[in-house]
Amino acid sequence: MPASVVIPVHAAGPRLLQCLVALKAQDLPGGLRIILSLDGSFPVPAGVASLADSIVTGVHGGPSAARNRGFRASTDPVILFTDADCVPEAGWAASLTAAVEAGADAVKGVYSSGGARIVQRLQQVEFEERYAGLEPGGAVDMVDTYSSGFRRAALEECGGFDEQFPAADHEDVDLSYRMAERGMILRFEPGARVVHEHRPTLAAYARTKFSRGRWRAVVTRIHPGRSISDRYVTGSLRVQLALCAISPAAALLAFVEPLVPIAWMAAFLFSCIPLIRTALRVDPPVSPLVPAFAFVRGAALVCGLCAGAIRGGAA
Repeated sequence: MPASVVIPVHAAGPRLLQCLVALKAQDLPGGLRIILSLDGSFPVPAGVASLADSIVTGVHGGPSAARNRGFRASTDPVILFTDADCVPEAGWAASLTAAVEAGADAVKGVYSSGGARIVQRLQQVEFEERYAGLEPGGAVDMVDTYSSGFRRAALEECGGFDEQFPAADHEDVDLSYRMAERGMILRFEPGARVVHEHRPTLAAYARTKFSRGRWRAVVTRIHPGRSISDRYVTGSLRVQLALCAISPAAALLAFVEPLVPIAWMAAFLFSCIPLIRTALRVDPPVSPLVPAFAFVRGAALVCGLCAGAIRGGAA
């Protein structure tokens, strides 16, 4: 079955060429059409442009608008998405397309790696914990666009991505929830692997998690039932969010009852056990840093959730 892959591009970054070279090397019996969808006006290097089958242009409106323009420029029955900073591995397109051919309306792939820095390796551990909770070929609650495939008719039925989401944050969650609400089938395909460079510093990671929290608050208002039951958010993370939310109170209570912060720390360390186990399985040297990493994650998400509840978003 023929497929098109859409890559939204806001700037021709250094990994875009690697992404396109990897896509050109994909072996898909029905053929793979590469569509660059430009989010705004900027020059595209000749070497990059020559690898694309088509380039779709439009005003700067965010990745949702760019993805919509891109998939609507195709008539293929299967639409794949990846990002300009991702490099698909061999078999990526075939894995996603096969899952759609088997009956899925949307398919979620994985990050295979995220960089060599300590903080990047910890982020990959975080993803690996989430992947471990999903069954290959099984149902999922959301499909991330960094490695994904869709039945084109399903995208059209849902109206594509909501362009009120202005950034690359939770627009794919919103689409996934809308698809699930229509009874569509969302599947997990761990064979659809892409190489990525995760956030290079802890500060950049914290800023990303703050944004995730803010837009999670927006999506929760739109889809309250789906957000609460989302299996992609692990139980241990939910506990850590609650603990981070009460951490200021626990610190203040130390002046009254010194055992309160000790109990808080014990509870938080206990909640880190699943993530530590994942680290010991996939990247043992970073496992001692998991609790500190988890606290930064939880604190940033809680702050973002509060900001989203107060300020809301464009959606």
